[in-house]
Amino acid sequence: MNSFSYKVIGLFLLSSGFIYSLERISSLISTSIIKAGFFSGQMTGEVPQVTTANFLDNLFVPLLFFISLVLLILGFKKVK
Repeated sequence: MNSFSYKVIGLFLLSSGFIYSLERISSLISTSIIKAGFFSGQMTGEVPQVTTANFLDNLFVPLLFFISLVLLILGFKKVK
């Protein structure tokens, strides 16, 4: 494999990690705002549970991750 292929694989891996991190951050912030409203006394009832994004919640995260792993494995097999 040439260096361009490794750059594409790296881009896929980094973009899947970046999308997953952004999704977790946004879900934590949004649920923390709801929780803060509850504790400030504006909501009644049960304390809301903080739920973060799962790895499989967004289609692009596992898709990009597994594509990059397959390309990386195929690249190492072609080198031998």
